[in-house]
Amino acid sequence: MPESPIDFHTNIEPRPYQTRIVGKTLDMFLGNYRNGAGEIEPAARSVMIESPTGSGKSCMGLLIAKALQLRTGAKVGWVAMRRNLLQQVQVENRRHGINVDLQTISMFEKDPPSDIDLLVIDEGHHDGAASMSHLHNVIQPKWSLALTATPFRTDSVKLCFDKIVKDAGIHSLIQDGYLSQFDHYTIPKWDVPLLADFYCAGPQRWGKSIFFFHTQDECRQLHRLLQNRGITSDIVTGSSDRETQLAAFRTDQLQVLINCMVLTEGFDDPSLQTVWIRPSAKGPTMQMAGRALRKFDGLPVKHIVQCQQTPHPFLKTATARQQYLWQCGEWRSLHVNPKLNLCNANVRRAIAQTEVELPKFLKRDEGRRRRRVVRF
Repeated sequence: MPESPIDFHTNIEPRPYQTRIVGKTLDMFLGNYRNGAGEIEPAARSVMIESPTGSGKSCMGLLIAKALQLRTGAKVGWVAMRRNLLQQVQVENRRHGINVDLQTISMFEKDPPSDIDLLVIDEGHHDGAASMSHLHNVIQPKWSLALTATPFRTDSVKLCFDKIVKDAGIHSLIQDGYLSQFDHYTIPKWDVPLLADFYCAGPQRWGKSIFFFHTQDECRQLHRLLQNRGITSDIVTGSSDRETQLAAFRTDQLQVLINCMVLTEGFDDPSLQTVWIRPSAKGPTMQMAGRALRKFDGLPVKHIVQCQQTPHPFLKTATARQQYLWQCGEWRSLHVNPKLNLCNANVRRAIAQTEVELPKFLKRDEGRRRRRVVRF
């Protein structure tokens, strides 16, 4: 058995894929990584870890930082775009007993510390932003580690890392029980009044929900419609009191949160039951859907709702437990009826056991064909 890369005490037992990712990343940084041919590759200065939302990227980043700190004395800086992300990593660091000695740095910091050896970039797809270029130029770290679930950008800026490490995808993590199962619902179109009708027709079905829209006008429209029907909701924006809003949502004072894209990063509430995903490309869709895939004891199955016109149905990424399509005023399952499957199996079994007597003229033809066979 190879030696575990996590040879220090913590309060957690890393999952198998987390241990593999941590070990591979450390080998890349320290020049111990062997490629498929068994050859040791040059040490990497920058590594991106691609792993789904809910897979424990922050935990893996902290474990890598701790290992480098113990082995090399590295000074660690942790960068994030939002303040709540920096607060979350500090909480995780203490709660899991990893206890990395680290400095938290805002992505928009104008005068960052310059004595950082390892720079960890939370939501690493932002590494192509101008603000990150400034941080890299000032800090000039020995190593850069990016953590992301979506390693691509919607603009023309390319992400450049020496190595990319990926292990388990969303589908396999669901199958292995690390992420929640989900049911997928397809509605006819992404229309605000229609969405309000769907939610209000069955708030018990959908439970605590997040809606994603393209514009603030759409957010305000849904907020008004839900409030008029007695549904408690709030709009989360870049300038709203997000901490108070999220606290109200977590304590069930709010049934619904409405936003454009603010809640695609740094939002972690396992009790969320349903995410309503606006029509979007692959990257944003994965970010939005990932909000609902964290496991929660009281919710064995989560819900993902999209419309027929979406460019990227989440079913291309992971398999749903059940698929539902709204047709003729009701939800219709797209899975084959299990009774029909049983009926088909019984019919096939009966046919296979049936003895068939060939007609006489067919027997004569069969006999002629056999006599014509030439053997060598």
